[in-house]
Amino acid sequence: MFQEFDPGDALPTSFTLPTYRQETLRHILLGDYAALIEAINHMASLGYCDKVAWSNPIPTGRSGEYLSIMTRRRGVTTS
Repeated sequence: MFQEFDPGDALPTSFTLPTYRQETLRHILLGDYAALIEAINHMASLGYCDKVAWSNPIPTGRSGEYLSIMTRRRGVTTS
């Protein structure tokens, strides 16, 4: 069931992991509540993002104006 480790087995002399970083892009929607919800739903229907990726609309303090933010991260591998 288990194999015994034999120190004589050939082990690689060096092993390097690829470096990994993320590119970040933030989308900010600013406008009427209904317009924000419509834009979020439209982007979700296109498959660009999930609705849950967006923050809940936050009132800005201006009459009828709301703000919502979505952050997308994309992994980039470099050798």
